[in-house]
Amino acid sequence: MTQEEIIVELRKMLTQRLRVAPDRVAGLAPDSLLLRDGLGLDSLDCIELLLGMEDEFGLVFDEDAEEGWIEHFSSLEKLSQLVIHMKNGTA
Repeated sequence: MTQEEIIVELRKMLTQRLRVAPDRVAGLAPDSLLLRDGLGLDSLDCIELLLGMEDEFGLVFDEDAEEGWIEHFSSLEKLSQLVIHMKNGTA
């Protein structure tokens, strides 16, 4: 999958799993902030998104390596890079 295809799937997760309004997601640039002052996601939203990423992309997040994950949830761009690295075995 390309980074653009991953971002499309992440956008779907935002609307379907987190019930973010489609018009808000459609206007979201890949580098727009997802947390706090950006889209406003909180920690529970991040967990739900993480579960969606496991389902959609076949990833397994190590519970012992939780620290540092939150930085990847700052934007769609960073999340897509995380998916690529994990699928390539480099994360």
